[in-house]
Amino acid sequence: MAYPPPADNTRFEPFNITNHPYKVVNGQEIDLNVLIPKNIHTGKRPIIIHFHGGFLISGDAMFPDWAASWALNYQLQHSAIRISANYRLLPESNGLEILSDVRDLLDWVQNDLAAYLKRIGSDITPDLDQVIVYGESAGGYISLLSGLMKPQFIKAVIAAYPMTYIDSDWYSKASTDKSPFGTPQLPRKILDDHIAAIKPGSIVTKATPPARLPLGMVALQQGLFGELIGSDESLRLEKVLVKKSAGEKMPYLYIFHGKGDSAVPCEQSEQFLKEWKAKFGEDSAIGEFQEGEHGFDGESSLEDEWMQRGLTGVTKAWIG
Repeated sequence: MAYPPPADNTRFEPFNITNHPYKVVNGQEIDLNVLIPKNIHTGKRPIIIHFHGGFLISGDAMFPDWAASWALNYQLQHSAIRISANYRLLPESNGLEILSDVRDLLDWVQNDLAAYLKRIGSDITPDLDQVIVYGESAGGYISLLSGLMKPQFIKAVIAAYPMTYIDSDWYSKASTDKSPFGTPQLPRKILDDHIAAIKPGSIVTKATPPARLPLGMVALQQGLFGELIGSDESLRLEKVLVKKSAGEKMPYLYIFHGKGDSAVPCEQSEQFLKEWKAKFGEDSAIGEFQEGEHGFDGESSLEDEWMQRGLTGVTKAWIG
């Protein structure tokens, strides 16, 4: 199975990083990481909340190979606090349980981050009026749900090649045409055996890739995401979106995607962008659709013209 090449694992060096559990489930902690630029020591700072990808089945908030340098540099540019959080993973948990983690994480940022910073001896304070969410792939899906869930709290959403239409054929029907990064067809038995071995009450909150990615590939190839996530409408972006009022204040949306993405269909991001704009207005969002594979932004720069176009509206909504 082929994956994108590894990134420079030193990219976290400009930050002081602390780890903290934001909730406990079945006696197991679910953690977040607070990244503060080493060159800031005082003052009120904006916030970036980050959700990692991995098909909702794999991934780790601090896996450096998936930490895009442009995103870290964007944080440094604005002297922001970054919260990179883990959450329960499929198939040990379901979509509603993941959504519960997202709600609790957002509540923790609103209610507990300031006290936590004091407790660790920091003299910076969080600006709760300047909060954005960012995620890639499955993390993009979670970020979109977050923005729709707390539109008064979250000022902008950056969704990088997000999973969107969970009930589409891509996620809900078996097909031999799905081979992300050239992955061969994998037997369903891999996932079935894993599920059969799950101990009642056990949860998984992180997995360093490529661990568990074969489970995600099987879920994709066999069209099992709807079954694994669950059928609740609160987990379907298009159904949450349609219930929103056209006049409701919503986060600014920046969505980008590689046209050659073999893991998550680019055309679905294009369609979601159209639906968002139809609901909230042409100026409520921007999309950038560039040549490239899943994760193509891994070595992108803040100086790239397409990235500058996308982030201009984000920065305005976030910082002013």
